[in-house]
Amino acid sequence: MWKCPYCGSEYGMPYQDSNLTGMLCLGEMCGRFHTMTEEESKQVERHVYESDM
Repeated sequence: MWKCPYCGSEYGMPYQDSNLTGMLCLGEMCGRFHTMTEEESKQVERHVYESDM
């Protein structure tokens, strides 16, 4: 998960569709959307998710 720039929680989730690229905070009291810069977007594309199973 990514750190939310608004509330500081560790509940940020990368989000991308045809119009938006950014990070959506899934924190209980936040829920804000942070539009990512081109550089931040590239970091998300390179991110490899690992299972904890």
